[in-house]
Amino acid sequence: MPGILFKSVKRNSLASDIEKTAHELHRFPKIITLEGDQIRKGVTHLFSSLFLDENIVLFLIDPDKKLLNSLKTQIENLEKKIWIVIYDTKAKDRTELHTSVEKDKEKTLKRTVLSFLRRYGKTMTDKAYNLFIERIKDDSFIENELIKLVNYVGEREEIRSKDVDLVVSRYEEENLISLFEAIKDGNKIELIRVLDNLMSLGMAPLMIHAYLCRIIRLLIQVKEMTDLLDPYNSDTIFFKKFSGLRNLFSFAPEDKKNYFPYLNHRYALTLATFANKISLNRLKELYNSLVMYDLSVKKGTKFEFSRLEMILLRSFDV
Repeated sequence: MPGILFKSVKRNSLASDIEKTAHELHRFPKIITLEGDQIRKGVTHLFSSLFLDENIVLFLIDPDKKLLNSLKTQIENLEKKIWIVIYDTKAKDRTELHTSVEKDKEKTLKRTVLSFLRRYGKTMTDKAYNLFIERIKDDSFIENELIKLVNYVGEREEIRSKDVDLVVSRYEEENLISLFEAIKDGNKIELIRVLDNLMSLGMAPLMIHAYLCRIIRLLIQVKEMTDLLDPYNSDTIFFKKFSGLRNLFSFAPEDKKNYFPYLNHRYALTLATFANKISLNRLKELYNSLVMYDLSVKKGTKFEFSRLEMILLRSFDV
């Protein structure tokens, strides 16, 4: 599957490494190598092509940061169709190029957060944003936590770091993660302790239920892709394979956080590692129990937490 890969080699071993890498990425590769002034013209030509051979492996040799940024749209489009390998024959530049890609992702996330707040007439200080991102480890929590901040500040336009410190609770998220860790490890005492903590924090049973359902659905997706991914490989190899998973979709899902290939790559690696420690059968049985719980709660019950606790404890017998 296509994607983008960064490599650092010495100039005198470049030719042999290109040949080796191309055959690692495709059985019958069609190698295209671009360097210097050829890069802009070549990338633009490929981007504008109506049809691309799927066995193309595009090698970009020592592109500078400014050039990569100017071709960002074209490269992001091409990496969904063909393999792109960016070579750096100067070690320090490779770090700069890789860092620039990570910074682009950070900028996109910040734009998303600030754009969401603008819809409610709010702004956020840099200090508040940095604390917010530090507190939120799972992207699926972002929108809910922003709504809590909007409601908390009321008519005040600016959201400050002290607002984030008071409103955005890291304890709920940490407890939810601990809850699933307890299920995975078969630790009934820890499970009951975590549920009690969540109840004392005022978290509704259906919110816990929604989190568990989402995580289980993602883990089931991971289990069904075990032939495509191996989290025990190096991070670089995992990310390389993960970047191509979006091509399994003929269209982009509207709610991307519910689809494993559209998750943050670091979070995806965490889930993939976690999925290897729990069986697919156990995940499906637990998911089925949670579906039945959802139906019983919506019919009406006074014992929401007790029922949820019973379902999770029963999952240890699967």
